[in-house]
Amino acid sequence: MTESRRLRRPSFAPVLWGSVALFAVLFALLTYQLSAASAPAPRPILVRKVIQRRVVTTVAPTPGAAAVSSGPVVSSSAPVESSAGTAPVTTGAS
Repeated sequence: MTESRRLRRPSFAPVLWGSVALFAVLFALLTYQLSAASAPAPRPILVRKVIQRRVVTTVAPTPGAAAVSSGPVVSSSAPVESSAGTAPVTTGAS
């Protein structure tokens, strides 16, 4: 009958050089494609700023008056004017 011919494996050198050559060809092809492609136009970047206005009001005590009162608060029906004659602090935020 016919003898079956046994296939030999390729040696190390041709496989190595073939792999290196294939890698070089594919790398060159991809570099050419990247350099030939036009870059997309950059989109404008949107920057959003949140601006919050906070008004901090500090009421300074009048000179000569007690700073802290721990007793009960007594309210009268008539408005009391301050002795210094200054107007109360008002803001446009309230």
